[in-house]
Amino acid sequence: MSNLVGNVKILQEIKAHSSDVTSIEFHGSSLLITGSSDKTVRVFRWIVGSGFVEESFSPLLGHKYGVTCVRMSPQGATLASSSVDGSIILWNINDGERMSILNQEAGEAIRSCAFSPDGSFLVSSDDSGAVCIWGQNKNFINSIRVHEEAVHTLAFTQDSYVLLTGCNLGNLRFFIIEQPIESHKFVADCSVDNAHDLGVLSADFCKIVRNDPSDHRTSIYTLVTCGTDHYLKIWRLFVVHGVYGDEERRTKLIPQTPQEHICGASTIYCTERMNAECVLTINAHGSSVTCARFNSTGTLLVSSSLDRMVKIWDMQGNCLKTLSDHTRYVNCVTINGNSTIIASGSNDRCVLVWDVTGGLSVNSHISEMRSLLFRLVSDSGSDMPLEFICPITHELMTNPVILEDGFSYEESAIDEWFKMGKNTSPMTNLDLSSMETIPNSVLKSNIDKYLKSLDYDAVDTGF
Repeated sequence: MSNLVGNVKILQEIKAHSSDVTSIEFHGSSLLITGSSDKTVRVFRWIVGSGFVEESFSPLLGHKYGVTCVRMSPQGATLASSSVDGSIILWNINDGERMSILNQEAGEAIRSCAFSPDGSFLVSSDDSGAVCIWGQNKNFINSIRVHEEAVHTLAFTQDSYVLLTGCNLGNLRFFIIEQPIESHKFVADCSVDNAHDLGVLSADFCKIVRNDPSDHRTSIYTLVTCGTDHYLKIWRLFVVHGVYGDEERRTKLIPQTPQEHICGASTIYCTERMNAECVLTINAHGSSVTCARFNSTGTLLVSSSLDRMVKIWDMQGNCLKTLSDHTRYVNCVTINGNSTIIASGSNDRCVLVWDVTGGLSVNSHISEMRSLLFRLVSDSGSDMPLEFICPITHELMTNPVILEDGFSYEESAIDEWFKMGKNTSPMTNLDLSSMETIPNSVLKSNIDKYLKSLDYDAVDTGF
């Protein structure tokens, strides 16, 4: 089991809202934003010696009804909040000034909003199933209308190439974002019906993106979804970049013509551009799972539920910690940029701030709390080569082995995968004719050389 989590404890309890805490977001490691049914948005900043302290300009007032979602722009200058009142308000995060108000088409209650990671646009979804797209000039530029019920979750891939939408019917839709967006007619490039029975409540993409080693043209994205069926599901999304009719685009992971196939209880409709597979289903909570989020390195997954629990998971589906200090439904959860702190919001009107490391206090400089390996890589000015990271755990490998699918895995991780009774590839979900693994001595040697180049002798796979 991973050693990513220490003796998790409550670091701080924030009682600022007068009603349910409905949304929560970290920007970086030390800025925390919350939204509530009390119509307010609140902004807190970590102050050494005091913990999270509310900014002088907070709360942000302007919504007529409850706030449903808060999101920070990638550049960190703009905060977006959405509401049942059918509006998105854009705020200057430095002084709390209201910059713009965006009104959803037909004035429908907005359930979610999200910035594209490249900052080029903002999307919002509502109770009618519509998704509105807003440009950098804060102008409405297009809409997506494929859902028949309320869309409660929106998520982008890290490269802003794919948008996910999930609705109350339990369906997922994936769209390739193509320019010019203004004139693009959005049709789902991949659809999953009954991804979650009775509704999808949350989704998140991992920042780590792989390429299929057999063709080097197919991008493999990892995402998590959750819903009213109590499950967390980890999916792989396969996307071919390129134009139609290109023979070189053929890949074993994506059929050459649109097809449908069954994956568990779900039906997946793929096109020649995109396909999806569910690789892991976790019976996660005793009630609806309201929110799921990856940490920045993709090594941890956190979830919240109507069962009043917050849980921390590794990427193999092992529950590392169960946090049960909320007294009512937990609606939202988030993890900060360096994976040292989790924050959760509940119908008990509280925000609980959790120390993931077991070693923090209000006197800690949390922006500096990183693993030794993380600091060494950052100081060297280089990114860790992706091939050094296990595709299952997203941790640095110490004993890499090669599988029939062409991927190298940490030996203990692939062994655990097989012990779960799986005889499929963890990355592609295709059946394996052999579960034999071969030590990848060349890769192991390269990892050792890389660590020595950083003056790092003892491998630390922590956060």
